[in-house]
Order: sequence, then structure tokens, then C-alpha cells
Amino acid sequence: MREFCFALLGDEVKLPIYVTGVGSTDPECHCMRPSGHVYHQVIYTACGEGILYLDGEKHKIGKGTGFVLPAFYPHEYTAKDGFNWETHWVTFSGTAINMIMDSFGFSKPVIFKVSDISPLEKIWERMIKTVRSSNIYSGYTNSSNVYSFLVELNRMISCPISPRESHRMEQLKTIIDYIDKNYSRDISLTDLAKTVDLSPQYICRIFKECMNMRPFEHLTKKRIYEAKNLLLDTELSISDVSRAVGYNDCSYFCAVFKKQENVSPAEYRMIYAEHRNKVRRSGGKHA
Repeated sequence: MREFCFALLGDEVKLPIYVTGVGSTDPECHCMRPSGHVYHQVIYTACGEGILYLDGEKHKIGKGTGFVLPAFYPHEYTAKDGFNWETHWVTFSGTAINMIMDSFGFSKPVIFKVSDISPLEKIWERMIKTVRSSNIYSGYTNSSNVYSFLVELNRMISCPISPRESHRMEQLKTIIDYIDKNYSRDISLTDLAKTVDLSPQYICRIFKECMNMRPFEHLTKKRIYEAKNLLLDTELSISDVSRAVGYNDCSYFCAVFKKQENVSPAEYRMIYAEHRNKVRRSGGKHA
């Protein structure tokens, strides 16, 4: 069964956060969005299993698993072969949405897995019931509901699973913080190991087990993320951007960027500059 409930928006668009749509999709179809969705979204598995393709990585989205996607973030998802995949979802925006997403740690995509999805499911049910109603205050009610949904999601995914897992996550956080602060210079596996006084082999293992990637894959993602910001927010040349994010060889930087984003740095700058100009000309409204 598919149920799409889209909110009829009036003055709600002046709120810090508001629901634009909520629903269920069964079976979930193949969805490919090279430019992302116009709204922020949370999607989670109700039953079955799906596959999410994000930043060149493939992720299984099964029981208790879902994902948060910021607006305009490229992604693709589909049911896993041989599975019916039912999803529940909500899309949302708001005048303070970027600050809210930042505060919850959702300014970048997040894939989450929880042992019990029912607390989120209860709020989702309230949201869909509210959108169905003819109450003139439904938009305001769902503003509170979607905020509660994000608070609950943040709480659920922030709770450590066990003392051992908590310790490993602290080690991982220390390494990631080091990468995030030092991405612009040469970093070796030995450098990362020294930050937590562990062997390089163990560093690779906890990255693989906890993040399903190698340490230098995270470093590459961080560098490309920062490069994208510089390309959009500064007038630095491509070679200057390359050096600023830790690549002394501009040709290699361009090759890595294209592998990650499917466009060259120059093409990325041009595409998103045109998009921003269109948004400005339309008064900030996304089509």
C-alpha cells in the first residue's frame, strides 16, 4: 500500500520547521535523485530490506535501519533483489531548518540503526494522522511533531550500545576529529594510530566495523566535502582549492573529485552557481 500525504501549506512556511509530506511506500520503488530531494527527509524500513547508494557507497537498509538526507543531496535507493521493501518517510523544511539540522548532527547524510523503531513509529503515526485531518492548525501541530521526531531520532542514535562499543566509538571519534582538523596536510596511518595509541591494523579494523570504510576513504570524503564548500563559497582557483584541502597535485585532485561527484570541480562550481542564481531570482523558492 502506498500513502502519500502532502501538507497544504499556508502561514506554516514561516515556522522554524514544518512538515511538507509524510507517508508510506509499499513496495518501495527504485528512486534515483542525482540532484537530491527539494526537502530534507527521513526514511526508515517498516519491513523488508532495501539498498541505499550514497557517495559511491552501497548500504543495506533493513529492520531498524533508516537514513536522514539533507535537501539537494544526491542519492539513490531501491528494494533489495528478492525483497519487498516497505518504507515510512517524512519530508520537512523551515525558516530555521539548517540550524536545526546542524544542531542534531544531520547537516550531512546519516544512516542509523536502532534496536526498537517504535518510538519513531508512534510520532510518524501522529504526523500522518494530523496531515489527514481537516484541522486548520494541523500544520502547527505537525511542526511540533516533526521536531519531536528529530529529537527522538537524535536521542536513539546517540545512545551507546554497550561499554565496549562506547569505548570503540570514543576511539573512532578521536581519530575522526584528528582527520577533520588536519585534512589539509599529509596524514599517514601511523599519524592516526598515534592519536589513540593503537596499531594501524586495529585502526583499519574499527573503521571497517563501525563505518564500513577505510580511514583514508573518510579522509577523501572530508577533503572533497571541504573542496565543494570552497568551490561554491570562494573564488579560489581549482589549483588553490586542491592545495587547501591537502592535494598538492591538482590533476590527481580533479580525478578524485570526479570519481566522488561524477563531475569535475569546474563543472560542479558552474552547475551549483547556476542553481543558486535561479533560486535567488525566484525569491528563494525551490521548484
